[in-house]
Amino acid sequence: MGLSLPGHGDVFEEVSESELQPGDILLFPESSANFISRALFKHAVVYCGDGEVIHFQSTGRGHSGLISKQGFEALKKERGECHIYRKKGGVDLNDLRSKVRIAMDSEAEYSLCTNNCIHFALSLLGLEEFYSQLVQIQDEGDSCSTGAVSIPMSVLRGKAVGW
Repeated sequence: MGLSLPGHGDVFEEVSESELQPGDILLFPESSANFISRALFKHAVVYCGDGEVIHFQSTGRGHSGLISKQGFEALKKERGECHIYRKKGGVDLNDLRSKVRIAMDSEAEYSLCTNNCIHFALSLLGLEEFYSQLVQIQDEGDSCSTGAVSIPMSVLRGKAVGW
């Protein structure tokens, strides 16, 4: 991701593509044509199963963000190889599926520093405390240079019933 996250080894383990499971976080090179950006920054997505991933990214129009599902193979063809990380202890698949459904009917503002793809991916896995550490690390660094990272579920403006 362009920086070392304290404690990430306590939360995640890297796995191979042949072991891919729903709830795994995949880190792809950033889509920028700039070699340095591609090398330093990563785009985080969550594998949903059935060959699909969900992710959050800037639309390039103000602070507007886009939550979307995409085929894993199509994204891999577009962005290149990825690193795959699994939450130690696994994820609650029913909870993940519920959060994915809610996210698909939601809107959110994108912020490179505080509301980006990594924050979104971590929130889908119920790791809000872990992503709050990311924001704190960024604030302490007084910089917004940690790359494409995602959205806390709490800031999504849901269109789903009951939200």
